[in-house]
Amino acid sequence: MDPLWLLLLLPLAAFSGWLTARREQRAATGKHKLPEAYFKGLNFLLNEQPDQAIKVFLGAVAVDNQTLELHLALGSLFRRRGEIERATRIHQNLATRPGLAKRLRWMAMFELAQDYFKAGLLGRAEELFQTIRRTPEHREQANRFLLQIYDQEKEWRNAILIAEELSQTSDLDLSASLAQYCCELAEKAITEGQNQRAADDLQAAFQYDAHCVRAVIQSGRLAAMRGNHANAIAIWRGLEELAPHALGEVIDHIANSYAALGDAENYQRFLESAIQHNANSDWRFIAALAELAKNQQQDSVRHTLLLNLVRKNSRMEELYALLNSAARRRSNAENHQDFTALVALMLQIFGPQRGYHCTHCGFHSNSLHWQCPGCKNWGSVQQRVAASSGNRSEQFGMAV
Repeated sequence: MDPLWLLLLLPLAAFSGWLTARREQRAATGKHKLPEAYFKGLNFLLNEQPDQAIKVFLGAVAVDNQTLELHLALGSLFRRRGEIERATRIHQNLATRPGLAKRLRWMAMFELAQDYFKAGLLGRAEELFQTIRRTPEHREQANRFLLQIYDQEKEWRNAILIAEELSQTSDLDLSASLAQYCCELAEKAITEGQNQRAADDLQAAFQYDAHCVRAVIQSGRLAAMRGNHANAIAIWRGLEELAPHALGEVIDHIANSYAALGDAENYQRFLESAIQHNANSDWRFIAALAELAKNQQQDSVRHTLLLNLVRKNSRMEELYALLNSAARRRSNAENHQDFTALVALMLQIFGPQRGYHCTHCGFHSNSLHWQCPGCKNWGSVQQRVAASSGNRSEQFGMAV
């Protein structure tokens, strides 16, 4: 070929190559360009206008590779608004759409599983989450939902397996929950008379959480059931150092074990020590000591107990002075009646103020729950510390 023609064709070839590259760039740009509805809907969501966002998303009716994620977001919005049926219908259609890319199909299945979970269809939700957890990108999130399902369904063995995996693959500290799952298994074993199995479950609980109060209480119960009351008392009294606020939960168990040993003297010493070392003495110890003194006809012990309670509270000094003065003026019979009435009054004041609250969500209750009924956290419900006497006096309409 003539060299002159080659020189003329070179610019034409260069222009043709540039034009081809330009077309490919435009095609690639168009392929990944997000639909305008996405930005409009996002803007409404950021301005807390979900109804407007839904209208915009519904306007993008056609489902294609550009609008599929938008439809996923639309289904999620319906679920959050409580329109579970509409959300489920959208996500079911997307998950079964032929020719869908794997990544998008997993996303649709994950949203559908959440729809089932929200609707209370835990069996369907579990089945889908078990499938979804095979994918690395959704594994942790699926496990979190599975843990909630097994917790609700009381499938403690499965809950332990999932919680152990989550503890290893996430930043969650599930040691307290794992210990509680073991305690649930131990409780079931005790009910069924499987004491050795219960002991094994409690040992596992302590491995997860060495300070698990519930495991301590159950261990004492197990020892008492086996007739080892001295060991049971020693286990329960370990709460004096581990969790003094929980000692009142086992007062009846301790009383029964001391009674089985015929050791009323050490039982009285225990009660006196518990009251002396606790500035906010649990009313159950006060009631137990007063009852013990009554059974042993030790009215002086009851009198001293009540006067010490008043003396410890500086906001009730006037009441103490009044009681002390009345005690010197009246006969023993009259004093007995006065202090008997005072026992009832003090227990009314101390008792109702001793409720429980969740340190996580603030849920209040009159009884102890190992799992908070409000937020479903394990081990977060604790006894409320008694209010100051001034506050109690105001609550009861007393002048101080």
